Amino acid sequence: MRLLFFSTHFYPFQGGLEKYLIELTTRLAKKKIKIDVVTLNTEKKKSKEKYKGINIYRLPSKYILKGTYAVPKKNNQFQKLMKEIENNKYNCVITQTRFFYTSNMGLKFAKKHNLKLIHIEHGNSFVNHPNKLVELFSFLYDMTLGKKVISNAWKVVGISKACCNFSKKMGAKSIKLIHNGVDTKKFRKVKTNLKTKLKIPKDTKIITFIGRLIHAKGVQDLLKATENIDNIKILIVGKGPYESKLKQLAKNRKEILFMGENTEKEIINVLNITDIFVNPSYAEGLPTSVLEAAAVGKPIIATNVGGTREILSDKGKGILITPNNSSTLRKNIINLLKDQKLRKSLSTCIKKSVKDFDWELSVKKFMGLLK
Repeated sequence: MRLLFFSTHFYPFQGGLEKYLIELTTRLAKKKIKIDVVTLNTEKKKSKEKYKGINIYRLPSKYILKGTYAVPKKNNQFQKLMKEIENNKYNCVITQTRFFYTSNMGLKFAKKHNLKLIHIEHGNSFVNHPNKLVELFSFLYDMTLGKKVISNAWKVVGISKACCNFSKKMGAKSIKLIHNGVDTKKFRKVKTNLKTKLKIPKDTKIITFIGRLIHAKGVQDLLKATENIDNIKILIVGKGPYESKLKQLAKNRKEILFMGENTEKEIINVLNITDIFVNPSYAEGLPTSVLEAAAVGKPIIATNVGGTREILSDKGKGILITPNNSSTLRKNIINLLKDQKLRKSLSTCIKKSVKDFDWELSVKKFMGLLK
């Protein structure tokens, strides 16, 4: 079996979608399935590369909409790479997230070669963006090309129940729930001296956010919610187009540390020194960062959006709050900082239940779909 994936970003680009696809493709490759990934060369890397048994084709690209949306640059190199891909024989085409242009490319490829299309949907609502022009463009795209991808897919895989429900509204003919996963063998409690390296006093409580720095992740709410709270350190892990704005908001606040993009090992170390993990996002599919924090056994405060409730909905697993509400977030952070017993209880409960989201279970379901 040989599968062709289309994704706007892939290795070495880091984000929730990219982590998901790397985990899925590398695990499928270990099961003797040939994997090719067509992606956009936003990181200016080699146009062709083999990574963990996966063949990567990186098409020349450019950014539009003020650097927020990547599209292919259809030059001679683009034509040459696509011709090589066209000459390969595939059993199935797989796309992910309907509002990326690469998903539309995948649909066209599947139709041209009479192949079944499996579309993986990570979204559960229309795009929320501070720039209303970008938001309008996203909505119009969703209702035309995005809807076309979902409605023409042989099967839509939703990574959460919320994603499945959204896909149904967007015209999906056949839907299967296969949760986003986490590697519970890697993400666990480990000894680390990171707190000492960062020169953080032992009695200082650490609040962590991990994710792409865009407006929709709600990091600005976390910054506002933690103003004038004593004896805390806030670690912001990730990068993105909203980073400069967030740094302006955090100006002169010594307790806030922007750590940039971290490797998987570094993220595991960060989580192990974390006292409270916060995900204040406005929209989610099934957030990878929340799953990773859960696997390490960290008390979690997260917004009740998308599939997050599927991880934390049961009483005692975590604290769910409304999005875009810094006062509610502040209240819960202060309460959790004061209540060591509650932190320990949430930690124990979530670590036990996150096993239901282990990647091995998700890959087994995906293999069943492919067969």
